[in-house]
Parts: sequence; structure tokens; C-alpha cells
Amino acid sequence: MVIKLVASDLDGTLLQNGAQALTPEALRLIGKLLERGILFAPASGRQYPNLRRMFSPHWHEMLFICENGALTMHHGAALSTIPLERETGEALMRDILARDDCEVMLSGRETSYLCPRRRSYSDFVVYTMKNTVTIVDDLFSVDEEFLKVSAYVHGDGAARVAPAFIEKWGNVVTAAVSGAAWIDFTVADKGMAIEAVARRLGIGKDEMMAFGDNFNDVEMLEAVGRPCLMETADPALLERFPSRCARVEEALAALLAEIS
Repeated sequence: MVIKLVASDLDGTLLQNGAQALTPEALRLIGKLLERGILFAPASGRQYPNLRRMFSPHWHEMLFICENGALTMHHGAALSTIPLERETGEALMRDILARDDCEVMLSGRETSYLCPRRRSYSDFVVYTMKNTVTIVDDLFSVDEEFLKVSAYVHGDGAARVAPAFIEKWGNVVTAAVSGAAWIDFTVADKGMAIEAVARRLGIGKDEMMAFGDNFNDVEMLEAVGRPCLMETADPALLERFPSRCARVEEALAALLAEIS
């Protein structure tokens, strides 16, 4: 079956060793895929403006699965949104703010809303993550859909704090540790997003390929006919997905050679 859509997680997958920018090789290969009529989709917990800047040479031709699947954008328009209920989002924010070591990031469609307790937190989001940010006095007054609520745990403490949040909220929302400092809360996942895209665009499961490295990629990997796991993934995941690669660029080059 001919591949029509390739989706890839970013951090730990297409971006390795803490990188915040794509390699020239990755951008070149993505351009080649698009030239062949194969749609490429980064699938990430990152916001849409951040992803659009990262893939700026090709963004107008691409699909973007943002905010861990809560927002999917194509040609600058939303294909799907899966927001949190406002009551649920506000309750999550209250729980996060009850901890002195946590900050909240509230994700809208075009901006991340922050009410920072420490300047170091907002500086990190703006200058390291390079998000588009709106600083507010009151997160509860934000008047748009809550796509995602995230806890930022100072001291890279997400793994330490996450079990308590997951125990309380795991049956209500999808809670995922995302890097050393972040816990993301949505009612979406990357698999839901890619399945919605496939229905809208008329793409079959066997016509899709996806790359991932972590547990929040599982639903996406299960939704496609050709899942590929990074060699550095957790052993429990390696048992579930036998196809793997060291670098996404190598697998994309192989795919292009296969269809040439």
C-alpha cells in the first residue's frame, strides 16, 4: 500500500538530545515527501504557532497535530478541535496551583496563557520553547476553548509529581508526562487526531506511517499501518512495536527510496 501520510512525534523522536530545531536533513526529506504528494504531520504537545515556525519552509503544505491531538491544523484552518470542558480545566488548574512547586500553562489555539509565579518559568516558555505567550493576571478569566492544561514542575519534577495527578484525574482526562518538567492534561490524544484526519481526507490505516518514542505516542502508533518506534524507547514499548529506527531521517530516506 502506498503511504499517503507520515506523522512524527518531535521531542525524543524527530528532535533528539534536547534539540529545539530540525536538522537541515530532516527539512530536506520532508520537502521531498511533500513533492511526492505524501502529507507530513508533526504530532506534538507543542502549540500551533511554535510548530508553524519550526517547519516554516513547508508549513503551508503540511498538517499539524498540536497540543497532543487537541488541535489539528491544515492549510491554516482547523480540521478538528477536541477541547477540555471548561469546568474540568478550571478544576485542574486549581489543583496544580495548590502546589507551590507548580505553574500552569493554559493552551489556546494561537497562544499559551501564563500567570507566572517565577520569572524563570515564563522566560523558559518564551525563550527556550519559543512559544507565543500571553501573560494574564487571572487564568480563569481566559475567554476561549481550553485545548490543554499543563503543569510545569520546577526542578524537573514531573515524574515525582505525576502519580498523584494521574491517580486523581486519570479517569477524567488523558494525563501524560511530557519531558522532565511537564505534565499535560487533555481529553484528546494523537491517535484520536490522526484518525479524525484520516476520515476527513479519505486516507486508510495502511496508507499511514508514524514515528514515536514515548507512551503518549502509543495511540498514534496503533492508529497507523506502519508504526515505527525509536530505538531509545522504553523496553515495554519496544516489545509492542517491532519496527524501529535510530533516526527518523534514516527511515524517511528509506521510504523515499522505496517509492522512487
